[in-house]
Amino acid sequence: MSFSRETGTEFFIRFLFLSLLILLSNGCHRSEDRKTVVVGYLGKKAITVKNLEDTARFMGLGSASRHRPLTEWTLSERNAALRETVQDFFLEEEGKKRGIKIRPNEIKDYLKNHFPQPEKSLEPFARKALFLQKTEEALAPFPDISISTERSFYKNHQNLFRISRQAIVDHIVVAKQEEAESIRDALIKGSSFARLAKLESLGMEASSGGRMKPYPRGTMPPPFDTVFTMKPGEITPVLSSPYGYHLFRLEKFIPEHTLSFSMVKNWIKKKLTRVKRQKVLQEWLAQKLQKSPFHRAPTYKGIFSPFPVTISRSQTF
Repeated sequence: MSFSRETGTEFFIRFLFLSLLILLSNGCHRSEDRKTVVVGYLGKKAITVKNLEDTARFMGLGSASRHRPLTEWTLSERNAALRETVQDFFLEEEGKKRGIKIRPNEIKDYLKNHFPQPEKSLEPFARKALFLQKTEEALAPFPDISISTERSFYKNHQNLFRISRQAIVDHIVVAKQEEAESIRDALIKGSSFARLAKLESLGMEASSGGRMKPYPRGTMPPPFDTVFTMKPGEITPVLSSPYGYHLFRLEKFIPEHTLSFSMVKNWIKKKLTRVKRQKVLQEWLAQKLQKSPFHRAPTYKGIFSPFPVTISRSQTF
């Protein structure tokens, strides 16, 4: 059987049209699948793949939920998204019962405080974040932490406030060894370290003349610890690292010391407040899970860790 040119063209157009319909249909099915494929049940409520993807984006784990099936997420990504989805469901349910409202000016202030360039598309994110925050505050109001409790914590946890010996260092880093050697020669002859750092260094601290924030041994890449064997005023030989070629000049050491209570008082108050609120929220979540336990769907049982009774939202606001 043979086709005329016109019949062949019609057949080709019809073929393309049907192919496009099939592709669109498959795409719709994939989108629909994410909404309907159930990973587990919270009481009678189904938790779907789409729920986990939405939560992952809300948590800032967008890379986990884009173009990758759930089975290809890391275990920590899956566990985090599942935990947040479950606790957010309970919080949203509780917030609605309590009649919690979010005003437009609150959304505006939230976006202003959290994003350098707020966009209207971020308003749903801000509304959800504020709703969850207010619900937590209603469930676990901020406790009154007495000054005696703060002082007792300070006294019993001195190790938290002990600062190891730190070095104050000037730093220059460049891309080529010969450039670093040339700069070192100039420094030995008396050139200004600060001036050469501003002119030549690729480091973040170049604009401040190479002066780094104090740091203790073992907290920076290996070349940075060389200064702990030096005397104030000495300049290292050229040292290499994956970041380039470095020169360091030791300014001085800050001896090991313990931060005073007045310096850490606010930190202690925030920590004790967070711990007390966390306890209340965890107990509340445990009660909710007793009434509406979470059960994984058989297909997804092997890709999650045992479900933890924790609530972490208050740590992020």
